[in-house]
Amino acid sequence: MILAGDIGGTRARLALFEPGAETACFERTLPSRDHADFATLLAAFLDLAGQRRGAQGRTIEAAAFGVAGPVDGEGAEARVRATNLPWTLSAAAIGEQLGGCPVRLVNDLIAVGLGALASPVDTRVNLNPEAAIGDARDHAQGHAAVIAPGTGLGEALFFHDGSRHHPMPSEGGHCDFAPNDERETALLAYLRGRFGGHVSYERVLSGDGFSSLYAFARHAQLGRCASDADEQLAAAADPNARITAWARDGSDECAVIACRLFARILGAEAGNIALKALPTGGVFIAGGLVGHVLPFLREHTLEGFLDKGRFATMLGRLPLWVVADGELGITGARRLAGQQINHTRDER
Repeated sequence: MILAGDIGGTRARLALFEPGAETACFERTLPSRDHADFATLLAAFLDLAGQRRGAQGRTIEAAAFGVAGPVDGEGAEARVRATNLPWTLSAAAIGEQLGGCPVRLVNDLIAVGLGALASPVDTRVNLNPEAAIGDARDHAQGHAAVIAPGTGLGEALFFHDGSRHHPMPSEGGHCDFAPNDERETALLAYLRGRFGGHVSYERVLSGDGFSSLYAFARHAQLGRCASDADEQLAAAADPNARITAWARDGSDECAVIACRLFARILGAEAGNIALKALPTGGVFIAGGLVGHVLPFLREHTLEGFLDKGRFATMLGRLPLWVVADGELGITGARRLAGQQINHTRDER
């Protein structure tokens, strides 16, 4: 069996696969913050799956986890301190908990990126119709970049050596947010006051970014909001989801403005990555969250992407894809775990 995991600040998705299979034979999503550490969460999952050591069931041959946080070390020495959780994950400790199988820990955007790169072209949304898409297989040969808003903002690059992609982890989501017009300049000033100084792109382009953008739109009196907005947001299980729902049905002008800002700034940061990496294989905007604001991405993201002065023409030739799939992290982790099994068998 293969164990794959997508470990986020809000939820942890774990799944068991038969080697070579693309469909999980057992899968669960568990709330991350309900568990003191990853070992406790993993034990809970194994209990549910009947796979805890000593229980009857198939042996886990390899495991891989995409984790929201920077990875220190490689192989069995790899460790990750989660960015949005008080957890430190150790490949060696996880391997011991799983009975001695090889474990791969990667930044969550590496897993998401591998899933996005492997996604069928007909499941993607092309935001840059003027790009020379041609045969998608040709673009699969070039360098690629992935940006994925979620609990935080993940970014990663994928260097292509002529035969396959090599992941290059990044914490680019924590780079300085740079405004591109007067409204965004006012947004930066507002967020500096709200957060007490440094403002990263993650403060804007993440789940909680919607609440910040909505608060800014209300503060700057950019439009009318729902008369009972405060009460509805206080009662909502997920205020950010409530804001995007208002924006989609057009019932709250401030919510609409917040999502327009989100879409344009997301395009601008995708353009920043493109200028640094020249990803002829495409820029991928990935993850489940972007599906909730896809109409706004279609209308405003390319505008931000191309707003690069003299280099707008060059960026206009690059594919800009949206892969609105919440399964990408699991897909990438499954592929990595499968590589672990193949590597172990080759060594034998």
